Amino acid sequence: MQKSSNFRYWMTLISCCGLTGSSIGILTNSMGVFYSPVSAGLGVGRGAIAMHATLSMLTIAFLSPLAAKLLTRVPLRLYLGLGTVLSVGATFALSFSTNIWAFYILGVVKGVGITFFGIIAVTTIISNWFFKNHGLAVGVALSFSGLCGAIFSPLFTAIIEGFGWRVALGCMAAFTLLLALPGVLTLRLTPQECSMAPYGGQGISMPSASGVSEKGKAKLYMPALVLMCVFSLLLTGTTSVGQHFPSVAEAAGFSAQVGAMMISAGMVGNIVSKFIIGLLSDHKGAFFASTVMILVNVLALGVLLRLPSGVPAVAIGSAFFYGAVYSVSAVGFPLLTRRVFGHEQYTVAYSIVQVFANGGGALALTVIGIVYDMTGSCDLVLLGSIVIQAANLAMLFVLNRMRKQNAR
Repeated sequence: MQKSSNFRYWMTLISCCGLTGSSIGILTNSMGVFYSPVSAGLGVGRGAIAMHATLSMLTIAFLSPLAAKLLTRVPLRLYLGLGTVLSVGATFALSFSTNIWAFYILGVVKGVGITFFGIIAVTTIISNWFFKNHGLAVGVALSFSGLCGAIFSPLFTAIIEGFGWRVALGCMAAFTLLLALPGVLTLRLTPQECSMAPYGGQGISMPSASGVSEKGKAKLYMPALVLMCVFSLLLTGTTSVGQHFPSVAEAAGFSAQVGAMMISAGMVGNIVSKFIIGLLSDHKGAFFASTVMILVNVLALGVLLRLPSGVPAVAIGSAFFYGAVYSVSAVGFPLLTRRVFGHEQYTVAYSIVQVFANGGGALALTVIGIVYDMTGSCDLVLLGSIVIQAANLAMLFVLNRMRKQNAR
C-alpha cells in the first residue's frame, strides 16, 4: 500500500466516527438532558418523555434485520442520506411539538432514521475497509458515541438554560446533520468501489470464522446465533445500571454531586475502554478482549455493592471501571459476531444480534426501576448484574468452543 493512498482509509474512519457521534452520541446519549425541561414544558411526567427514547430503541431493534438486507441493495449514499434526513427532520420537528403523542410518533421516525445511518452501517463499512487493525478501527469509530455524548450533553444543557428546550432541539438537529454529512457524501460500502483493497489486506482474501470461504452457505450456525443473542440481551441489560449511579451514591451516604461525577466517570470509562478493547482484540482476539472487559466490570460492580462511606474517590473510580461494560456492548458485539460468523455472514448475523441488544437495554431500564421501587435500594440490581456477568463469561467460553469446533 502506498502512503499516498492512506488518505482514503483515514477519511473512511473519520466519516464513520461522524456517523456514530451523530446517531448514537447526539441523538441517543444526549437525549436524557431534555427529560426534565420537556416534561415541565408539556405538563407530563418524565417517564412519559422517556418513553420517546424507548420507542426509538425498540424501532431500531425491530428494523435492524431489514436495514442489514437493504444495506447491500440500496446505493449507500441514498441509504445513509435517507436515514439522516429522517432523524434530523424528526428531531427538528420535535422543537415544534406541543403534545406527548407527537413525541412518540417522532420518536419512531427518529428510530427508523438511526437504524439506517447508525451502528450496522458503520460496523459493516469498517469490516469491509479494514483487514489490519480492524478492532482498533471499530473501537475508534464507536468511541465517538461516548465522546459526543460527553461533549454535547452539557452543551445542550447550557442551551436549554439560556434559550429553552425548543431551541436546543433545533441545535441538536443541526449538529446531527453537520456530523453525519461527510459520511453521507463520501463513504463507500467497499474499498473495491474505489479500486482499492482493504487496509492491510492487499492480496489476502477476507477471512471467515472457520478460515474457509462461507459463500454458498444459506443458513447461519443457529446454536451460536441463539447463544450470541442471549449474551447480547443480558450484557446490554447491565449497561443500564450506570444511569442509576445517583441512587447508588445516595445509598452510600454521598451527595448528589458525587452521583453526577460517577455518571461522568462512567462515560469517560466508556470512551477509554473502547480504545482498549479494540487494541486487545487486534493482539489477543475478540474473545480475550471481551472477557477482560467483563471481568473489569464485575470487579467494579463488587466495589459499588459495598462502597465505603466517606471515600468518594472509590465511588468515582469504580464508576470509571464500570464503564468497561460499554466497550463490550458497542465494540465487542460486532467483533465477536464477525469472529463467530465470518466476514460474509457478518451483516445478517449482527443485525439479528442488534435486535436483542437494543431490546435488552430497553427492558432493563424498566426492570431496574421496578426493582429499585420495590426494595428502595440498588443492592439487588448490582448483585444481579454480577450474576448475569458470570453467566455471560460462561457463554463467551461456550461460543469460543463452538467457533473452534465449527472450524474443524
